[in-house]
Amino acid sequence: MFRETNRRLQASAWLLGMVLALIAPGVSASTVAVLEDGICAGIRGGRVLYIECQLPRGDAARPLLERYLAHPEEWKDYRGRTAVAIPFSKLNMDARRAVLEAIFPEDRADGEGWWHKVVFKGEEGAETWWSIAEWFTGVGTNYHDLMNHPRNANYAETLQLGQVVFIPVNLLIPSLRARCGGGAETEEPPVFDPGAHELTYGSDKQGPYALYRLKKGEALYTAVVARFTDYRDNADILKACEVIQKRSGIRNVHRMGAGQKILIPLEMLSDRYQPAGSERRREYESVQQEAQRLQATRVRAKELEGVVIILDPGHGGRDHGAAFPQYGLYEDEINYDIVCRIKQLLETGTRAKVYVTLLDPKQGYTPTNATRFTHDTDEILLTTPPYDNYDAKISANLRWYLVNHIYRKERAAGVDDRKILFASIHCDALYNEKMRGAMVYVPGANYRRNSETPSGAIYARFEEARNNRAANSTPSEHRRDEALSRNFAEALLHALATNNPPIKVHSMGDPIRNVIRQSGGRAYLPAVLRNTMVPTKVLVEVANLTNPTDRERAADPKWRQWFAEAFVAAVIRHFNS
Repeated sequence: MFRETNRRLQASAWLLGMVLALIAPGVSASTVAVLEDGICAGIRGGRVLYIECQLPRGDAARPLLERYLAHPEEWKDYRGRTAVAIPFSKLNMDARRAVLEAIFPEDRADGEGWWHKVVFKGEEGAETWWSIAEWFTGVGTNYHDLMNHPRNANYAETLQLGQVVFIPVNLLIPSLRARCGGGAETEEPPVFDPGAHELTYGSDKQGPYALYRLKKGEALYTAVVARFTDYRDNADILKACEVIQKRSGIRNVHRMGAGQKILIPLEMLSDRYQPAGSERRREYESVQQEAQRLQATRVRAKELEGVVIILDPGHGGRDHGAAFPQYGLYEDEINYDIVCRIKQLLETGTRAKVYVTLLDPKQGYTPTNATRFTHDTDEILLTTPPYDNYDAKISANLRWYLVNHIYRKERAAGVDDRKILFASIHCDALYNEKMRGAMVYVPGANYRRNSETPSGAIYARFEEARNNRAANSTPSEHRRDEALSRNFAEALLHALATNNPPIKVHSMGDPIRNVIRQSGGRAYLPAVLRNTMVPTKVLVEVANLTNPTDRERAADPKWRQWFAEAFVAAVIRHFNS
C-alpha cells in the first residue's frame, strides 16, 4: 500500500507540476484548440485549463508571453524554453476569455449571464461545479452560488454531459461580463458578491434587514441560517431560526412555500453577505484584495524545499471529540490517522519538514487501515514535559504555545515565515445530517485580540509557555494572517473538489469561515487560530460525522488516504512548486 501511495503521489505531483510548471515541452491534452500560430488552448482531465506555447528563442518570446500573462513581467520565468504550458490562473482576463471560448464553443452569452454546456465527463476526469466557478467567476468557492441559483436548481452535485449551467452576469469575470453587455472589460469584478438574485437589503421600524425569498423545498435551518450566517451549533442555529421566523412574521414554518419572504437582521449575517459599502463588507473585501496581492507575490519552493508544515490532530487523550460509538468512530482517531498519512506523504514525496503536535506512543505515526476504532487515551501533547490531554481547554492553549515555540525556533534558523504552514485537522458533528463535506476556518482579522494570556498556574510547568506567556499580535498581522490563510484554504478546497475521486466540499453556505457565532451573537475563534504566530493557519473540518455518507467516508482508509493526498496537492499548489 505504501508503495502504491507513493506512486500515486509522484504521478499526481508530476501532473500538477507539468501544468503549473514553467517548462512543459511536448504537452498533450484531451482537447486542444488553436488560438494563433504557436499558441493552443488545452484542457486536461476535464478540469485543468492552460495554454500551450511554442516559443521563439531569447527575448523574442517576450511580446508573445506578455500578451497572455496577467503579470507581464513573469515572461522571464519562461525565457530559454522552447515549449511551455501556462496555467489558466496565470492568464490575463482577455486570454482567459479566449481559452474558454475556444474550448467551449457551444457556450453562449446574453444580457442575463453566461450559459455553459458541460462537454467533459469520462474516466479521465469531469467538469465540476468548482471548476466551472473557478473558470467563469475567478473564484472556486462561488460554486455554491451557482448550485443554488434558481436556473440551476434541478441539477445534482455531479454534473452530466449536455447540462447547461447558468452563471449570472454579476459573478462573471470582467472579460466575459463584457460579452453579456455587463460593462467594460477593464471594470473590476465584484469581490465575492453573493448576487442580487439572492439577497436584497432594506430597513423598517425594527431595523435594517436582508431579504431572501425561499425556493421550493427550502427550510430556514439549512437554506438561510446555515448559509448566510456564521452560527454553527444546533442550539444556536435553532435560536437564530426563531429570531428570523418572528422577524419575518411567519406563524408556521411548516407552511412556507416558494417565494416566502425571509427577513434576516443584518447583525446576524456573515461579513461576506453584508450590504455592499457597509463597514463589515468593506473590511471583508479588503482582506480579499490583500489575499490577491499576497498570492501574486507568494514565495515559491521547489519540491517544498525549506517549507515547514506543523500538523495538529484535533482532540486526543481523554478528549475524543465527536463520537459515534455504535459505528466505532471517534473524531480524535480519524484526525490522527489523516495527519499520519499527510506526514508520510510529505516526508516521502517532498522535501518539507514536518512537525506533529501530538503522539500516540503505541501507534507512532504509522497510518491504520482500521474501519472501526476504540477510544483510547494514549495520545500526548509533545510539550516539555508532555501533556496527557486531561483537560481540553488547557490542551488547546498548550497547542498554540507549542506551535509558537516551533515557529520561533524555525524563524531563528532562518526560515521565511511565509514558508511555515499550520493546519489543525478535525471532524465536524453538525446536527443537521443534510450538511456534509469539508469546511475550512481561517483567523478572522476582526475577531482576534492584540494580546491574550491564559489564566492558571499550570502553564508555568511547560517550557513552551513559561518564557512566552502572552500571545501578542497586531491588527496589521491579523489582516495579513487572514489573507494568507484564505489563500491556502482556497488551494485546499480546490484540491479536494478536483481530486480523483472528488472529495465533497461543504455547499450549504461558505466553505471558508472566519468566525463562529454563538448564542447572543458572540463571536468565537478557536484558540489555535487566535493565538498561533504562524501567519498561514487553518482549522480543517474534513467531514460531518452526523451525515451517513460522510461517516462512511471517514471510516474508509482509502478515503482518508485520498484526503491526505489532496491536502499534500494543496500544499504543492500553494507554494507553486
